[in-house]
Amino acid sequence: MNVSIQTLGCKLNFAEMAELGDRLARAGFAVSDGDEHADICVINSCTVTAQADRKLRTVVHGLRRRHPQAHLILTGCHVDNPNPRLSAVPSVDVAFPNARKGEIFDYVASTFTPAAGSRGSTTFARSRFFLKVQDGCNHRCTYCIVWRTRGASHSAEEAMLIDRAQRAVADGFGEIVLTGVDLGAFGRDRGRGFAPFVRRLLEAIAPARLRFSSINANDFTPDLIELAGAPRFCRHLHIPLQSGSDAVLKRMGRLYRRRDYLALVAALRDQSPEIAITADIIVGFPGETHVDFGDTESLARDAGLSGMHVFRYSPRAGTAAPRLGLPVDDPISRDRSRRLQVQAEVQRRAYEAGFIDRELEVIWDRRLPARMRGLSDNYITVYAAERGQTLGTLATVRPLTPSADGLLCG
Repeated sequence: MNVSIQTLGCKLNFAEMAELGDRLARAGFAVSDGDEHADICVINSCTVTAQADRKLRTVVHGLRRRHPQAHLILTGCHVDNPNPRLSAVPSVDVAFPNARKGEIFDYVASTFTPAAGSRGSTTFARSRFFLKVQDGCNHRCTYCIVWRTRGASHSAEEAMLIDRAQRAVADGFGEIVLTGVDLGAFGRDRGRGFAPFVRRLLEAIAPARLRFSSINANDFTPDLIELAGAPRFCRHLHIPLQSGSDAVLKRMGRLYRRRDYLALVAALRDQSPEIAITADIIVGFPGETHVDFGDTESLARDAGLSGMHVFRYSPRAGTAAPRLGLPVDDPISRDRSRRLQVQAEVQRRAYEAGFIDRELEVIWDRRLPARMRGLSDNYITVYAAERGQTLGTLATVRPLTPSADGLLCG
C-alpha cells in the first residue's frame, strides 16, 4: 500500500510529516514524497498567502486527476483557515484540522491494510532531522492568519524532545533542526526558558550539530545570543525582518524596530563573526512608501543579510491588515520584490566568496547525478564529486569556485 506525502509551506509542516511517514513505514506502508503509484495521498497545507492557497488547489486537483482512485487526506493550516477565497477541502476525501493532525496515523492504519508480508519503507526523509518543539502563536501580526489556524502557543516536554533528538543522532543524523511556529516562545507556557533547553540539547546530541529553523528578533535573550558562538551550534540564523521601516513594522504589529534588529545582528556577530543571517521580507504592505522600502533595502545591506525570502504582501481575510488600507499598486510591489531579490543575490554571492579555499563543515543532503550536494553550517550550498559519501553525515570540505547557487569543491 503506497502512501504519498506532499508537504507545502514551512519546515514545521515537514517535521510533522516526516514523523508521520516514519510511523507509517514501521506499520508496513511504503511512503514516498512522489506520487507515481499512490494509493493514499496525505497533503499538509499552508495558507500563509493567497498564492499558497492557489498552489494547494493545483496540487490537490493534479493528484485527483492523475490518481482518481486514490484516497486524498488534507491537513494543515488551509483546513483551519475560516476564510479561504476558494477552499480545497471539498476536493479531498477527508480533512484533518491541525488539532487532529496526530490522528492521521490511526485513521490510515485502521482504514487501510498493507499487503500481507510487506515490509514498510520510506523515502520521505531528509539528511537533517527536523524536531518539532513548539506549536501555535500568541502574537497578532496584522498580516498573519497562522495564529488562527495553529492556536495558542504550546511547547513539547523537554525530556521527550531530548530523547527523540538522541535517537535521531543514533540513527545517523548529523544535524538536528529545531522547528516551531514561534520557536522562541518555547517553554513560556511551562515557565521555562528557551536558552537553557537549547544548551542542554546541544550537549545531549554531541557530536551532531544544532540549527534553528527560524526565530524572531524579539525572542533573543543574552543567554541565547551567547549560544551563537557555541561549538556545534550552526553559524546561521534565520531571523524574520519583514520590513526595515519602523512605521511599517508598527503597522504590521511586529515587536521590534530597525534599531533593535541591527543591534541584535551586531551582538550575534560579536559571538560568531562570520555567522550567516537570513530573513523573510514583505514588500507592498499597506501604506509602504518609497522611503519605507528604501529603509528595507538599507537595513538588509547594513545587516549583511546573506539570504532573503521576499514576499509580496497578500491580504488575508480574518487579519487586521486589510483595514489599514489598500496594498501598494501591483506594478510597484513587483518592482520592489525584483529589486530586493537582485540585492539578495548580490549579497549572497559576496558572503559565499569569503569562504572559497577555506574549510567548511557540510552535511551531505542530496545525491545528484555524479555529484553530492551538501549544506554548510553557515548555510552555503556546496557541491562535490561523488566519492561514496553517506547522506546525513558530516564532512570537512574546501570549496574552490563559485557556482550558480553555492560553491564547488575541486
